[in-house]
Amino acid sequence: MFPKRTLSCRLLPLVFVTAALLSPVLRLQARSPGQQKPARTSAARAEVLPLDPLTAEDRKLAERIAREDGRVRELLGGGRIRVISIELLFLKPESDVVAAPTKPVAIDRHAEVLFRREEDESGVRAVVNLTKRSAVLAALITSAEVPLTPEDIGEAATLALANADLKQALGEEASAYASAAKAPGTRTERFAITGLRLFSSGESDPCTKHRCVRLMFRRGRDYLGQPIVWVDLTERHVYVERREQ
Repeated sequence: MFPKRTLSCRLLPLVFVTAALLSPVLRLQARSPGQQKPARTSAARAEVLPLDPLTAEDRKLAERIAREDGRVRELLGGGRIRVISIELLFLKPESDVVAAPTKPVAIDRHAEVLFRREEDESGVRAVVNLTKRSAVLAALITSAEVPLTPEDIGEAATLALANADLKQALGEEASAYASAAKAPGTRTERFAITGLRLFSSGESDPCTKHRCVRLMFRRGRDYLGQPIVWVDLTERHVYVERREQ
């Protein structure tokens, strides 16, 4: 009897190892096709969360909601307008009740749409609820509150580079900066043009009421100290100033 018990003890670990190796295979075979865990569908993967970045479709929807709102239309008036920006906006849920961990508070997706009125350089700010497809807020903002866009810098650069004084000051590099004007603000090229919004409080200064841009010209890693160039986009006038060294 003793030898039989010894053989049984030696085979026992082998039985456990074999069972462990075969267990996943047996479970896989035992599960029928209908019982297998379904893969995530494309709809589940495409589920939009409240703070997900805005897509191109979201931006189009936000602009359409804003334009169709009566308050926004009244503020925009009948003149020419331009869309300045459409950005995701997080608003605190209206409910102040603290939700249980298993039942979170529903959060709607909101977007802020900024328009600029060409007639007086003022702007209109609209907040839209993308979830409910309705406008939440519409307000008129001043010209100073309307941010500068890359298109504004590009327009100012194009106007400036057509100026004879600036062409003379830049010399042979004027054509290189003309190419850079097509992509203002880029830092990947040797020649680049950037710009900042100019403000003034002087009554006789056009930048007190007009939309003005101070242009800066970069060559390599350095910016040109001269000439000093600024553009009145409202009047489409270019000012080029050279100072004594």
